[in-house]
This record gives sequence, C-alpha cells and structure tokens, in this order.
Amino acid sequence: MQGFKGLVGFCSLFISLFISLSVTAGQGLSFFHGDWQVVCDSTNTCRAVGYHNSEQQNKLGEYAPVSVIFERAAGANAQIKGKVKFGASSYKVDSNQTPNEAIALTINDSYQSQLGAKMPAYEELGMSFSDERELTKEQVSHLLNALTMKGNVAIKFNSSAGEEWRLSTTGSTAVLLKMDDFQGLVNTPFAIVKKGPRTTNIVQPKQAPVISIPEPLPVTTDADSALAKNSDFISRIQTAVNQSCDIAPAEDGKLDLNVARLSEHLLVVTAPCWSAAYNYGDGVWIVDDNPNIEPKFITDSATNYANGIIDEFMKGRGIADCVSARRLIWNGSDFILADDYSTGDCREIAMGGAWYLPTKVSTVILGNDPAAGIDCQSEQAYNTEGMVKCTQRSLASVELKIALLIDTIHQYLNATNNADLSRAIKTAQESWLSYRNDVCRVVRLTHADGSMSLPLMVGCKLELTEKRLKQLQMTKKSLI
Repeated sequence: MQGFKGLVGFCSLFISLFISLSVTAGQGLSFFHGDWQVVCDSTNTCRAVGYHNSEQQNKLGEYAPVSVIFERAAGANAQIKGKVKFGASSYKVDSNQTPNEAIALTINDSYQSQLGAKMPAYEELGMSFSDERELTKEQVSHLLNALTMKGNVAIKFNSSAGEEWRLSTTGSTAVLLKMDDFQGLVNTPFAIVKKGPRTTNIVQPKQAPVISIPEPLPVTTDADSALAKNSDFISRIQTAVNQSCDIAPAEDGKLDLNVARLSEHLLVVTAPCWSAAYNYGDGVWIVDDNPNIEPKFITDSATNYANGIIDEFMKGRGIADCVSARRLIWNGSDFILADDYSTGDCREIAMGGAWYLPTKVSTVILGNDPAAGIDCQSEQAYNTEGMVKCTQRSLASVELKIALLIDTIHQYLNATNNADLSRAIKTAQESWLSYRNDVCRVVRLTHADGSMSLPLMVGCKLELTEKRLKQLQMTKKSLI
C-alpha cells in the first residue's frame, strides 16, 4: 500500500539501514539507536527522546514506563529545553498516568533534584498531550552530562508514593551526537557530545513554508454530491480505484464515494482504498469536471477530508500508544504536504504516544499570506513592517486553527442534538472577537504617538487569540 505509514524503529534491520543514511539539514531527520531517538524537522529544530529499557524491565518483572525529551532550535546558543513524562506503573495507557505528586530525579545516587508540577495539557494538530513535567536548566545540564558519560550511569525518578522509573542510557550518546551533527554543532562550543572551538557553518533556523488555502472554497452543490450515485461517474472513479487500491467494492458493487467541490472545475473525491487490523486508508483523487481528463491520485491513506485538508492518521499498533500522521493542504492547484509527524516509540507512555515529533512543519493560513516575500526568521522581521506582517501571518494561522476547531465542536454538537450549546458557543465566539478587537484597539491608541503602536496592536491580537485557542481546546476536550 503506497501511503501506509507505520512508525519507524520497530525492527533492528531498519535501524541499521537508517543509521547509515545521509541526511541534509532542512529536510528532516529520524534516527533510532538503542532506547533513544532523534527527530529533526524542516525548520532544523531537533528533538531527542529517551525511554526506559523494556527488555530489562521485563527481566526484572518491573513495569515503569518513562520518557524524556530534549528540544533545541537551530543556531548557536539555542537553549536546550527538557521535559519528562511517566507512564502508569500498572498498565492503564488510557488513564491519567501519574498523580501530581512529588517526584525526584536522582543521578548515580549523587545528584538529586525535585521535579516541578505537571504542565497544562496542549494540542498539536488535533492530538492532545498532557502529564508532562518541565525540567529546569540545571536538571537538563546534569541529565545531558550523565547521558554522554562513559561507564555505568543510573538515572532514576522516584515518587513520594514509592514508585520508581529508570531512564535508559543505551543509545543516548549516539543520538545526541546525531542531533549535534544535523545542526552543525560538532566541534563547536555549543555541542552536547563533541565540543570544540569551531564557530562557522552552524545550521541556522529555517522558516516553515507558508501554505494558503484559497478563501473561500466553493460550496459543494447538490449536483456535486449526487455524482456519488451517478453510474458514469462511479465507473470513472472505479478505474482510478483499481489502479491504486486493493479493497473490494461494496456488496452492491458500487463504490462508497464522497464528493466535494475544490474549485470551479475541480472536485475532490474519496473512496475506501485499503483496510488492515487497526488502520485503514481512503483514496483521494482530484477529479476534473471534464470526463476526458483522468483523475489525479493524491494518497491512499487518508482518514479524513474537510475544508481543503486531508488528514492521514495511523496507529503504530492496536493499543494506539504511538501514532504517525500527515496533513496535506489544498493550495488552489494541488494538495501539498504540510505536516508529517509521529509521537515516538511504542513504549506504553500514554494513549497516542508521548511526544509531538515532526519531520515536516508548515504555517497554514486561509487566504493570502500577509507576510508574502518576507523571511520571518531573518532580519526582515526586525523592522516595523516585518514585525507587523510576520505577526499577522502567525495570527492568521491561529485564527484558522480556531475556525477548524469550532467547526469540529459544532459538528459534534449537531450530532448530539445540542443546538442550544452550539448557538451559545457561536454567540460567545462573536462576543470574544469583539472584545479582542476593542482591547487591542486600546493598546494601539495608548501608543498612538510611537512607531510601535501597530506592532503592539497586532501582537495583542495574537496573544489573546492564542489564549482563546487553548480555551476552545479545553472546551472540545470536555465535550468529546
């Protein structure tokens, strides 16, 4: 199956092949060794992740899943941020993993430090992540020193309730060295593993590509929808399905099609394409209204299509303690890969996986890019015009996320016949938008005599909109 995407790293053969693979900064990286992995995305940000040693725990009859992540953006002096997440000591991967109790980090019985409380839950591309605890700069420093130390190193986390989690060091040095290498930091003062005097040829941060969904997408008419039952249209799509899919048609011999309008002359058509034990994939085609033009195949692994966005979502195994996903965006002429990510190895840390680990990231907005032609990772973003336009781009991206999230909430409420709550959420959003604009207008007028009045107003809107997104994410979580 062309588009089937299982999580990498589950067999030693694949790992050995990947270790020898040459990669280039800006193209992403995924590398496993032992109980560690590093994933770098298309902006050159890297995330190194370590786990417990499952085999050792099984031999000892223990069960204590744990994972640590270190995240570093590209560039010299980029701060390394760290977090830790614990699985339940009894197998309940779909429950809250650990209570918000005191947990201490111990290294070789010589260094000990208390962890902070759990951080707030958050979402990335519809996936919910929670139960994370942030590591301090000191804790990050001691952990990195221990993980690159020769000889036996014992890294433990102990709770006040007597639970103990052991972090494996198997593969940590190789993975952290690979992260240094990808970001051009080997033999520089900023390296984790091999420090040196070099200060040149360090990989710089790269701007995420901006993908604009045409605004607005045309309405799917009744005539468009009726094509799903049209024998000539079905026959046309059946030929395309036979070329790309391996699933049998429905019992009545007709394909189960969904048809939506993409542009004045183009449709997007989805149909079941394959099915496995715990995953499935729909085929997606761009279909011209002209029957003489052959449908264009896009993917065979879609799990949802809506509003110009194709989602692919695959479990790494049946219990779904790890997933991989992709998102393709319609830009007016084709579907472009916008996001590609996994959630780490299948280690029973949490439902869906422990972490958001992208290899491809994009900024997706509705309509025209306010900062077209500007590299917001460069000095272009430092003048007044650049600050305004780059912030407007970020604002447009968050506003699209809110629009899609509200649409999801309304779909759920419509399905559950909760019209009153649906209307209340619509009214609340309209009121909030008016509040945001009024508050930020005050910010601009307060600084009307200065050159920063417009940047401050747009920044105000971005800050409040990001907070609103988190509020709606919590609303969605409580409802669904």
